[in-house]
Amino acid sequence: MAALEVADLDAGYGELQVLEGVDMTVEDGEYVSIVGPNGAGKSTVMKSVFGLTTVMGGRITFDGEGITGRRPEEIITTGIGYVPQNDNVFPSLSVRENLEMGAYILEDVPEDRIQRVYGRFPILEERAGQKAGSLSGGQRQMLAMGRALMLDPELLMLDEPSAGLAPDLVSEMFDRIDRINADGTAVLLVEQNAKEALARCDRGYVLVQGQNRYEDSGDALLSDEQVRREFLGG
Repeated sequence: MAALEVADLDAGYGELQVLEGVDMTVEDGEYVSIVGPNGAGKSTVMKSVFGLTTVMGGRITFDGEGITGRRPEEIITTGIGYVPQNDNVFPSLSVRENLEMGAYILEDVPEDRIQRVYGRFPILEERAGQKAGSLSGGQRQMLAMGRALMLDPELLMLDEPSAGLAPDLVSEMFDRIDRINADGTAVLLVEQNAKEALARCDRGYVLVQGQNRYEDSGDALLSDEQVRREFLGG
């Protein structure tokens, strides 16, 4: 059974439809990337899973349970973590306070989970008392991922994690995502850096104008001449 199943999804914002008949799955522990041109609806898929769009048709299930149309505060309890591209930290709070906010639905903040996040992102422990708004772009992304990991999700959804990063930090960010996945967390990634995303993932989807265009292993999509010509720059 797929951990996440998106079936025949029509979704958008208000009366504006962005997705049409989108099908997508993420198996337990799998690493899946969504690529495609700007405006293809990549981020809308994630937002739909997390209850942030208007679902007009189709269904979304997670671990066999229907979550279509549920609110984000309900969906987060099912085992899905989501890191949006923008506004993904609380800038006026410290690094540690941001991590504690990631566990807000629990009665007590598990110290072992904070330490686990520090183990993944040592710079966050060094900056524990620093305001999140003063961090670099890469450090803010690490903090946003760390906060999402505080609930130990089964599926971590990441929207453009390399956006705005200096070129020398992009590979490091992908390496960290690889390790999160290797430790058993399924990953669904939206990424403009399509070649890097497909090189790292198990499977990829190419979305165009809100519809599925291609689905295959990451390696197969990278090797497909038409995909390379149309979406990867040759």
